[in-house]
Amino acid sequence: MRNGQTLTEFAISVAVVLLVLVGLMELGRFLFTFNTLRNSVREGARYAIVRPRDEDGIRQRVRQSVVGIDPTNLNVQVNFNPPTRASGSIVTVTATYQFRSVLGFFQRPITVAATMRVP
Repeated sequence: MRNGQTLTEFAISVAVVLLVLVGLMELGRFLFTFNTLRNSVREGARYAIVRPRDEDGIRQRVRQSVVGIDPTNLNVQVNFNPPTRASGSIVTVTATYQFRSVLGFFQRPITVAATMRVP
């Protein structure tokens, strides 16, 4: 009788521990994706300061700076205020990415976004 109770308690506790570990791994992947987007948008904004007329180059710099996620699923937007792109214009670089859980915890993807504004 005692052996069966111990086995049942062990099975329940192992299931809970594994669920927590997998949840922590998914949270780590999400935070990695968020930090990667922040760094890539920062690189794109730095490039935009030096070459404000090269909008395709800005997008390409953001995609090249992304590590560990698929750059083809990355949506990059570049906006200038004022749109003349003169000296002193504020550039806003925004990147969005659809984060999908590896284990299928979420049915719909979570949109991860990062924005950098630089004068």
